[in-house]
Amino acid sequence: MDGVERFDLCSIHPANRGFSGAVSDGRFIYLVPLNNGESHGRVARHDTQIAFDDPAAWEAFDSTQVNPGSRGFVDGVFDGRYLYLVPFFNDKHHGQVTRYDTRMPFAEASSWSVFDTTLVSANSRGFVSGCFDGRYFYLAPYQLDQSTQHGQITRYDTSRDFNELDAWKVFNLAAVHPDSRGFHSAVCAGEHVYFVPYHLGGKHYSGLMMRHDRRLEFDCEAAWECFDLTSIHEGCRGYVGGVCHDGMLYLSPYIDGKDRHGRVIRFNTRAQLTEANAWSVFDCAGVNSGSRGFFGAICDGRHLFLVPHCRGVGAYHGQLTRHELAMDFNDAASWSFCDLARVEPACRGFMGGAVHAGKLYLAPYEIDAGRHSGLAVRIDLDREDIWTVPGTVNPFFPGADRA
Repeated sequence: MDGVERFDLCSIHPANRGFSGAVSDGRFIYLVPLNNGESHGRVARHDTQIAFDDPAAWEAFDSTQVNPGSRGFVDGVFDGRYLYLVPFFNDKHHGQVTRYDTRMPFAEASSWSVFDTTLVSANSRGFVSGCFDGRYFYLAPYQLDQSTQHGQITRYDTSRDFNELDAWKVFNLAAVHPDSRGFHSAVCAGEHVYFVPYHLGGKHYSGLMMRHDRRLEFDCEAAWECFDLTSIHEGCRGYVGGVCHDGMLYLSPYIDGKDRHGRVIRFNTRAQLTEANAWSVFDCAGVNSGSRGFFGAICDGRHLFLVPHCRGVGAYHGQLTRHELAMDFNDAASWSFCDLARVEPACRGFMGGAVHAGKLYLAPYEIDAGRHSGLAVRIDLDREDIWTVPGTVNPFFPGADRA
């Protein structure tokens, strides 16, 4: 279908599947390797100057060539020169941050380096995504092992040598609040960095967002404050990723402990955390019941996009959800939907994405539990005809107005 392009990376190599996160460096799109049946390190790269479905546009580099433990990442961060892969699980929860110098040849091991954050602290491991604030690279803490969530943030000063121990610092958020753990991403917005609440362990999902004031010392308790999103709505918990645009922070909803949900959070970052009128909630599932269970938020300056992942056990989906930022956040007409699985059934179960030159790229992870995918998708953001607005019928996707 015009406007939605697909390319199966497995057509190049069967191990090119199971990615979590996509990053743009201004020309290339990198897909971050997580698990393709086992933890892997096959970073896939697409040259945006070549047709999306041309095999010559794609290549892969296996970071285990640099270090055998360099595999099992969740998301990546670009600082203007270097791509950092965020370490999560490589048969155990690990801290091997892997870095690629984008000015160097992609397929050469000498272009890559690894730093093990457990050299700084034994608990600096098991991260999920992070962010860059112009100088510092923050790693969002998630798990120490499969049953232990943690809150030890690790930060790297990118003005210093990558392998210099003193360039890395840690701060345990337990000093601020005992439930400040199990985060899923970080977002830089102005003078602050926000850590997105996800999972406390077991069936308990978190709504406790943490905020760091970058004007104060990183390891000073006074530089940190928290806000419990469940004070807005009991179901505002279990978020996966976020994005900031024009002073507004948006959080992507995933699971509230009972079900996958669609309660998108918006916060005016110019306000104090405790200002009630600075917070808004919009439930996408109230407009379209299939609009829930997302894995990441992306912004192109005009729209907010929520990345489709899973609605429940055995219910991986491809319903991309979009909000027009110039319209009222609470207006149902500002929200629209594109069910990619109607283009091709395997277009579902994505984890993260990136925008480049008017195109949205989605990273394929799995289409069912244990069925890892290599089907990358690119959406033309200038094509309005692929989107369905509530209360209307899209001829491309009949019946898609209310899933």
